[in-house]
Amino acid sequence: MDNKTAANRIDGSIGQFVAEASMTIDDMTPLFDIDAYPREMHDLISECNKRIDEANTKYRIAKCREDMFAKGLKAGMYFCTFDREENLTGFEFNDETRQMLGYEGLEDLPNEFESWVKTLVPEERDGIVKLFWDSVRLHRDLPDITHATYRMQKKDGNIIWVTGAGRFIRRPDDGSLEIYMGCYRDITAQHKLEEYLKIIVAIGKVFNFSMFIDVKDRTYRMISSNEYVDMVPKDPDAIQFLKNNVASSVAESFRQDLYDWLDMDKILEAVEEHGRTTKEFYSESASRWFEGIFMVGDRNEDGTLSHLVYGCQDTTEAKLQSLAQQKKISEFETEIYTDSLSKIRNRKFLDEKLVYEPCKAVVMADIDLFKTINDTAGHQYGDEAIQKVARILEHSVRKEDVVLRYGGDEFMMVFFDITSEDLKNKLTQLKSALTEIEIENYPDIKLTMSFGAAFGTELVNNLIPTADKALYESKKTRNTYTLIEM
Repeated sequence: MDNKTAANRIDGSIGQFVAEASMTIDDMTPLFDIDAYPREMHDLISECNKRIDEANTKYRIAKCREDMFAKGLKAGMYFCTFDREENLTGFEFNDETRQMLGYEGLEDLPNEFESWVKTLVPEERDGIVKLFWDSVRLHRDLPDITHATYRMQKKDGNIIWVTGAGRFIRRPDDGSLEIYMGCYRDITAQHKLEEYLKIIVAIGKVFNFSMFIDVKDRTYRMISSNEYVDMVPKDPDAIQFLKNNVASSVAESFRQDLYDWLDMDKILEAVEEHGRTTKEFYSESASRWFEGIFMVGDRNEDGTLSHLVYGCQDTTEAKLQSLAQQKKISEFETEIYTDSLSKIRNRKFLDEKLVYEPCKAVVMADIDLFKTINDTAGHQYGDEAIQKVARILEHSVRKEDVVLRYGGDEFMMVFFDITSEDLKNKLTQLKSALTEIEIENYPDIKLTMSFGAAFGTELVNNLIPTADKALYESKKTRNTYTLIEM
């Protein structure tokens, strides 16, 4: 496996991995060859090798520091050391790191791995820590240098953006990870500027509905409009006008969240703190996804906000691309999201990856009289039935759609792009295909399934209760489907 292929296995994570030449340290004390000594001396020789190994590690750390400082990288740095089983044995910050984060020495920020963990932004902490350990686990397949940009939290609670490089130092004899060191710089100002420039570009190129709002009296001037906005009742108050837009065109499941968001005091607080505040929603009128954005228009001489800009950006294409990326599960995640019996997606995948994705239809299904199969043929053949059903269901959908085992003999199908008529035809074909399943040694057992479908552009989570209700209706007669259109 080459470095590029290995790096792609952590696709979608916080770090972006690129190759870079690493330093070579070859003037260390060699270890003793234990086989060259009598057996009664092996324990002594092993202890000697252990001490030589520790001395070599300290030497390598010193040389690595010297190398990085020689290149002008006197910045925030950390050093992790590992034993030959690649267990973490030590963690150390340098003074520049403590200064960057507002801490004052070892007592304030000890040299411990948990000290680094606590400097991460809480809502991103688990993901970044997971990235660290995944990188350690895959280090032999990764380039020597990795680069990452993420957020850290200072002692006073302020959030900064940092970017930096991590370097794997591997033992020359067995390739095991000996040292993982890194340096990073505060790029908060640069990051804010880049984000602001993105917004300015978006105003000029993307927003098909935007307003310039006076903070004091909430009057507004339209910058751009569209046919759906033009049909909405006008109101002199900008916030009320936006609420009218919500009532007129936004899907019902998003409305209350948007009404709560459209609070001027909350908007001003968020814009002052973060530079903008955003909210995503689905427009039934346009059949598209949008993101509403409030940002700074201009300020008074005393620095207070005088005007806000509101823009509405079409995010449909980005939403579809994001959906495709989220369904690219890395190799080390595949196992936890795969049902061990049926080999299709499992309930964990639904709960963690799927519930808040937009789709066109959700179908719930279960095997009719499954308990009878277990009682007649035994659980071994019940398992065979589940495996064969899973195979048929999975082969009946496009690769972009999802089939998963919901639990027991119950399955779920999620369709991201399907018409009501095509869904009916799909369920009819599945009913027929399932009757062809044969259970080994029990030719008299004929499988049928009941299906409950919820159709309508919505989040998966919002369609599940309706699909359950439809399945309940189908179970009254069995071997049929019930479709409810939202």
